[in-house]
Amino acid sequence: MAKTSLTIAHGITPEVMQKLNQLYSSKDLRGSQTKLTNTAREIRRLSNGRKIGSGVLGNLSEYLTPEQCQLLQDAANLIDSVNTHVEHAKEKRVRSEKESKRRQEARLARAKQLVASTYPLPAESNEQQLDIIQTALTLNRARQFHTVRNAIEFNLYVRNELKTPARLYGRTPTQYRINNLTSIRYDLIDELTHHIAYDDGSTVEDRLQALKEKVAEALANTALTSDERETLRLWSGALSPDPQQGGGE
Repeated sequence: MAKTSLTIAHGITPEVMQKLNQLYSSKDLRGSQTKLTNTAREIRRLSNGRKIGSGVLGNLSEYLTPEQCQLLQDAANLIDSVNTHVEHAKEKRVRSEKESKRRQEARLARAKQLVASTYPLPAESNEQQLDIIQTALTLNRARQFHTVRNAIEFNLYVRNELKTPARLYGRTPTQYRINNLTSIRYDLIDELTHHIAYDDGSTVEDRLQALKEKVAEALANTALTSDERETLRLWSGALSPDPQQGGGE
């Protein structure tokens, strides 16, 4: 009876496996399951005696005592017991990850809807294009967009997007700048979407409301700084249909 109990991993409780589920992904658990399965198989090969296909380990087992072979069998059974817990934990983790993925996909879909209605950012007219620049500057100052740069750095970055490169590859300066503006718009919408879709326990709507409050606070301090107004002026000139204008160059 004592030997039988030693081959069962009594100490691995549901609480232990719950902790593992919190620390490791299903991929990690699957990898451990594979290693345990392979280990138990090799140990049995060493303890089962010489058989067809048993290879080196099967040949070596002939030189072990029956007691030693039984000890190896017990070890393999213990590994199987551990592996059973790992397998159950993996299956539970797979279900958890699928549910988490489904929930996050739903949050992302909702976030896209909310951002599209709150920040549609059309880019057809000159005025709409300038509004994209102003929105990006404001959201950055509110620390809700492109936070790797502070407000001064981001304003300079946006202004530098006006500079004409040495080679345009068949594009006009205006087309080049429109492309840069389109990239800013795409990054803005994408970053806002993923920001409010992030699951911190609150709803997507709550995260959007928190974002709006931070933007309102930034606007309450100042609508636009003088440097930001100058950036908008330069962009306005650069986007003008007059080919002779070259704001920011």
